[in-house]
Amino acid sequence: MMTIELDDETAGLLNQLMRQSHAEATQLIKQALTCYQGARQTEPPELITDIIATLPCLPTFAGDPLAIQEAMRNEWR
Repeated sequence: MMTIELDDETAGLLNQLMRQSHAEATQLIKQALTCYQGARQTEPPELITDIIATLPCLPTFAGDPLAIQEAMRNEWR
């Protein structure tokens, strides 16, 4: 187990993300580290599961899924 000290801005952002995604801090940090590690890899992913795992890291899929759907629907109007 490790303790991490966060500045107020980072702690606020983490709390906001926890409320939006209904996830715990450890889950969000693990996702962020996984995305960071994936971004640092120089070779492109070979398996479809590797590609799917990187989707949450793409700006297109960032944010609240409901808000993304509503924005897409608003484009059709």
